Amino acid sequence: MNLTSSQREQIRLSVLRYCDAADQFGLAAPLLLQFVRSEGHRQLNRQQLEAEIRYLCDKGLLVPVPKEISPENSLWRITAAGRDFLAKINPNDA
Repeated sequence: MNLTSSQREQIRLSVLRYCDAADQFGLAAPLLLQFVRSEGHRQLNRQQLEAEIRYLCDKGLLVPVPKEISPENSLWRITAAGRDFLAKINPNDA
């Protein structure tokens, strides 16, 4: 599936919103993939989602959650910058 720029934007925003709801505990990529697919991006694959997660990390909006047990099962959480970004685009939700 080739993503359009607006599809990528919607996926990125969804990932941020889901991670915001998870607070400091974070969410795993497979669960994020399931959530985003339920929004209608049914053909999205794990590699595409991971590319969007890396993009959000590069922007400082997401970070990995440090784990002692099973660190290969990555979790992602929103940063303060990510929360501020969401507050700017959804001022009534803040």
